[in-house]
Amino acid sequence: MRRRVRHIALGRGAWIVAKGGVYRARCECAKYFRAPIPGVPAGGGYSLEVRNAVANALIRDRLPYRKVQERMREDFLLKLSVGYIHDCFLWAHGQIDDKARLRWAVENFSGVLCIDEVHDAARTILYATDPLNDFTAAFEIVERNDQEHMDAFLAGLRDKGFCPKVVITDGSPLYKDALQEVWRGIEHQLCVFHVIQEVNKLILEGVRAVKNRIDRQGNKGRKRRRGRPCKGRKRPRAARKTDEARWIWRHQHLIVKRAENMTDEEKATLDQMVRIAPELKTIRRFNRDFYKLFERDLTKQQARCRRTRMAKNPAYQSNPFLVRALKKLRAERFEKIITYLGWQEMERTSNHVERNNRSFRMLQKTRYKRRRAHTIRIAIELDLYARMLNHPLFQPRRGEEQRVKRKNKTPNGLLSPRRKAA
Repeated sequence: MRRRVRHIALGRGAWIVAKGGVYRARCECAKYFRAPIPGVPAGGGYSLEVRNAVANALIRDRLPYRKVQERMREDFLLKLSVGYIHDCFLWAHGQIDDKARLRWAVENFSGVLCIDEVHDAARTILYATDPLNDFTAAFEIVERNDQEHMDAFLAGLRDKGFCPKVVITDGSPLYKDALQEVWRGIEHQLCVFHVIQEVNKLILEGVRAVKNRIDRQGNKGRKRRRGRPCKGRKRPRAARKTDEARWIWRHQHLIVKRAENMTDEEKATLDQMVRIAPELKTIRRFNRDFYKLFERDLTKQQARCRRTRMAKNPAYQSNPFLVRALKKLRAERFEKIITYLGWQEMERTSNHVERNNRSFRMLQKTRYKRRRAHTIRIAIELDLYARMLNHPLFQPRRGEEQRVKRKNKTPNGLLSPRRKAA
């Protein structure tokens, strides 16, 4: 029997032509069997090289199905259907071993976990990543982002073999007690980026209040236009803003911008804002002291002293917006914010898992057919497996594994807390 199977060759059509025998079984079933052709799946019209090229375009290059069709037609003169491309996607998942990837993740785990979630339509995907060794440890697709599913996800991480020393999360209340219940004695690091975002939002609310006060003073005593208001007007007239209020509102971002990142022009603009509204000087000084809490060369005790001085400052206590910002830095919560100061080369933000979430969203934008839980799971597992194959720690002698370490380790190798300065 003579068979022709489509193969790939750059810029031209290619076939595998083979002669194979057809055999009849000797048993009572009397079925017929064809001899297998190397490099061709049983009963397939395309070679395994075609399937491999399609799978690489989908997984490694992250192309949508229509773009894969165009690439295969332009490069190899192959006209493939969307159904066949999806079959290659499922075939590729059958070739990997996700349990082996999980074992590799556990063996190369640094001791630090970043945990966050990404929402996709009516479901939520929980992610746990290792920021020091730069890989995704595990994920789980759940129906709702609630305490029950979060507890199950954390327990699953423990059962898989992950025993972290530090866990980095945002300020969600789902992690407050769940982490200690699953891993006793674990240290919880709140994302510094989210804390800065929350406090700066309150600071800008204080700037808005100053702007509104100046605007009211500028409009005070002004008379409205003569005559009765128009009855057809459905919404009130816009309030008149003074030039000074507009100036402050246009440059409000300078109040929360770091001084080392400012240009000379921006510094002059900030000085002019302070001259217009002297109360902005207190807000700006608060923001500057707030950023000093997160300097890398501090000890925990020094950070606590700086926070205490801010909390006892009478100028800050007289501003209601700064009082609300200080509540974000209460002592119990502040201990979780400065956890990174007790470790060497520790991450202090959850940016690693946030980048992982953005990568997933970019992947979903080109995968309109992947809207079911099982297809999303297959896509993520294929992506994580491909990233593992290219990871420096996967190849021998190409990378150095990192482990989280406490500062001031004792000579005998035991971990000890950081001592107070003499």
